[in-house]
Amino acid sequence: MVGKRAENVIEIRAYIKGRSLLGLKPVDIHREVCDIYGKGQMSYMTICRWVARFKSGHQQLKDAAHTGRPATSTTKHNIERIRQILEKDARYTVRQLAKMTGLSLARIHCILKKHLKLGKINARWIPHLLTDDQKRSRVDKAKSLLKKYPKYSKKAFDNLVTGDETWVYFFEPKRKCSNRIWAIKNARRPSIAKRIRTVRKVLYVIFFDNKGPIIQIPVPKGKTVTAKYYRDVVLRKFKKVYKRRRPQTGLKYLRLLHDNAPAHKARIVTEFLKAEKVTVLPHPAYSPDLAPCDFFLFPKLKFHLSGKKYKSRNALGSAIYQYLMSIPIQEYEHCFQKWIDRLKRCINAEGEYFEGQGKVK
Repeated sequence: MVGKRAENVIEIRAYIKGRSLLGLKPVDIHREVCDIYGKGQMSYMTICRWVARFKSGHQQLKDAAHTGRPATSTTKHNIERIRQILEKDARYTVRQLAKMTGLSLARIHCILKKHLKLGKINARWIPHLLTDDQKRSRVDKAKSLLKKYPKYSKKAFDNLVTGDETWVYFFEPKRKCSNRIWAIKNARRPSIAKRIRTVRKVLYVIFFDNKGPIIQIPVPKGKTVTAKYYRDVVLRKFKKVYKRRRPQTGLKYLRLLHDNAPAHKARIVTEFLKAEKVTVLPHPAYSPDLAPCDFFLFPKLKFHLSGKKYKSRNALGSAIYQYLMSIPIQEYEHCFQKWIDRLKRCINAEGEYFEGQGKVK
């Protein structure tokens, strides 16, 4: 086995040392090594070399440490140079850094990992680049809401309703990670059709509370949710449902949590809600992470619908209704518990988006 070191090389060297001290010649030691450890475990010339070492007074069985070739390019100057480049723009690749500095790829990688202790992380998606005023507004409104709802209780949340609008597609592709399959090497990859912009979709208005869904309204084709539509269609249907639920009070004393869409903040809408004695809870701008519809219901609904195709608005509407009704009440309750936790996390993050940042202290 020329060029390949034996696994028990230290043991063989110890045997050579013992036999050489007894006066045996290298040729005899080589024959014994081949008989005991097998042919090719150590060459005759290697045995001769070790016999000569032991006779000269060498006692160590292990190889002497090698200093190796000095890494002349790993200097303080180059390390600081790369640090300064990355301080200006941390998105440079190893190849780009090598081209800019004239160093090898291996040396750049060594400096980044060993000396600068750096590793690459992916940027996280955020809904909006918040200003300082918007961050303060998020904190102030989160504190205001926590004063009203310091912790979850069924009784306290019985009068709280939340709702919003969302587009639902007739075909929602599955997420890439859910399309992975176990397959043998070089197997053909599965094909998934990409959804194109012209695919049909329906705008839905959905309201729910801690007991489940309240209304699901498909907006007619070609229309959008204006202030007039929100008042005359959405809120009036909402009122009708609560008139059946609570004949004595109807919408009175309800607390409504919806976002700051123009249709929600229009004068005719606020006047209608005021006349019905509905309290609108404060919601900070650009805060889908604090909206139960956006962090709970809509992602859950779309994940359920993904991979399925619907041929008509009725079929899609039926699927939506059946799924919303199938969600256990405990999950709707847990949603509002998570809402309280998110308000606290928003405050701890000083108004920054906290999703994808782990636990904020």
